[in-house]
Amino acid sequence: MNSRLVIKLTIWIALLSLLSAAVNVYFTYNQSRALLIQSSQDKLATATRVLANRYAFFIEDIGKDLLFISHLPAIREIATSNSVDVQLKRERLGIALSQLLKPHDEYNQVRLIGAAEHGRELVRIDKTENGLSIVEGLALQEKAHYSYVYNTLKLKPGEVFISAIRLNKERGLLDSYGKPSIIMATPIYTDDNTVFGAIVINVDLEKMFAMIETDIPNDIDIIATNSAGDYLLHPDAEKTFGFDKGSRFMIQQDLPAAQRIFSGESNNLVAEMQDLRMPQKQAVISLTKVPFRWAADENYIVLGLVSNLDAVLAESRQLGITALKSALAFGLLFIGLSLFLAHKIATPLRQIATTFAHFKQGDSVPEVNLQRDDELGLLARNFSIMAKKLNAQLLELNNQRQYLHKVVHHDPLTGLPNRILLEDRIEQALISARRDKMEIAIMLIDLDGFKPVNDTFGHDIGDALLQECATRMLSCVRETDTVARYGGDEFMIIISARDLQLRGMTTRHVSRQVADKIRHSLNTPFALDNRDINISCSIGIALYPQDGDDKNALIKNADSAMYAAKAIGKNGVKHYSDIE
Repeated sequence: MNSRLVIKLTIWIALLSLLSAAVNVYFTYNQSRALLIQSSQDKLATATRVLANRYAFFIEDIGKDLLFISHLPAIREIATSNSVDVQLKRERLGIALSQLLKPHDEYNQVRLIGAAEHGRELVRIDKTENGLSIVEGLALQEKAHYSYVYNTLKLKPGEVFISAIRLNKERGLLDSYGKPSIIMATPIYTDDNTVFGAIVINVDLEKMFAMIETDIPNDIDIIATNSAGDYLLHPDAEKTFGFDKGSRFMIQQDLPAAQRIFSGESNNLVAEMQDLRMPQKQAVISLTKVPFRWAADENYIVLGLVSNLDAVLAESRQLGITALKSALAFGLLFIGLSLFLAHKIATPLRQIATTFAHFKQGDSVPEVNLQRDDELGLLARNFSIMAKKLNAQLLELNNQRQYLHKVVHHDPLTGLPNRILLEDRIEQALISARRDKMEIAIMLIDLDGFKPVNDTFGHDIGDALLQECATRMLSCVRETDTVARYGGDEFMIIISARDLQLRGMTTRHVSRQVADKIRHSLNTPFALDNRDINISCSIGIALYPQDGDDKNALIKNADSAMYAAKAIGKNGVKHYSDIE
């Protein structure tokens, strides 16, 4: 081996070693960054699951309170009593329920709502700024039209209903109008298993989350969405409950990957996204679906935590800066060597690459005039000779392949697809139609009176007539449709209906329009050999899937429809489904 090439390779190996070191530093940095992010994601995912469990336990506790209240003797007495002292029993129940409200800062209201009198409130205790208020008389309202009432009254004893989280729209002494709340209720049954009413608890969502957000650091934001993705909690108050205010803000808009949770693909998600407070920065988000085990307007909510990545990546950035300084130092050291090597080695390699590019494209290969005695010079000259020979052979093979493909798949007279290519395209059309649940139409066209033309004027005129018919048929269909010569004086057309159905057009209607267009086109006299020749055509149409679900059935039924069209006087169109 020539010593000069050995020296060059030695230098390149040294350079590649430095490059390898730089790549190693780069991947070490990236891996450390990935590990820090992964650690942050794991911690955030754990915290999100803890938050979700707290929320689920909180909902469970509310349900337990409802079931406890439903079994109070005072409830039973009111439900079964017909005596005049029922009002006194309601007052006693109101006092008992007031005691329940006191230790629960998150409870806004407790009510006993009767099933009779359009869901009239029988007992209601509101929490106001001035304390607790037992509502009486005309202030008690009818609530049967609210979903939490009529849905609860459909439940069995011991079951609980959970409303969707919305802004409170009920007015009264309650001071939480327009605030986010969740309503839970359980039915009350009499001894004869007749539904009497429901116990209902209104929960202040903000206070509820304030109680379950303990141990969540201040630099981590909490978000919550309903089962559609609308924000219920968000650092930007303008985006919360947009669906109740006339403007929807959904988490899928900020994080498209969140759709996996709402589509049922996953119950948990951890991903990177733009920070909710500072969109110019990146953050990590963890989402968890929290399903309800009781009946509910919505089967679940989604809870999430969002943490900014700045603090997480502080160490990784420092490592990156150090690695960058090292790379710059080595780069300056070897820049001179790189320029020298590029001049000495790039020239022959560039000539070889140019030759290869021409060979790859099938162009004529230029001569490689490389006056050097080492292996690169020998390689370049031999490659140039080899490329020329291979290029000539490939060009010949390519021409033969194109010619054979056309001969095998196209009619030599009209240039249209022949039966082999036609049947393959029908199969492909059926595969697409089955996948997309779309229709296709198979149209068989037979030329009426072609044989007399052939017998009278000769085969040359007959061939010219077939060519002109093919041209006219092509002008009557779209580029996406297939016109093929099926044999003799028969042609077949495949009409794809995907874009037609998307525009609300039926395949039957469109295939009939195309058939009429072809029929009218072929009825126009053909000027051949200084004479006008008149012919017509009979057309049979079969539709997938109505008239057949495979290639053979569709062709057979289109043929039957075509003969039915001929039988009624030719120059006609017949759908297979119309054959009596």
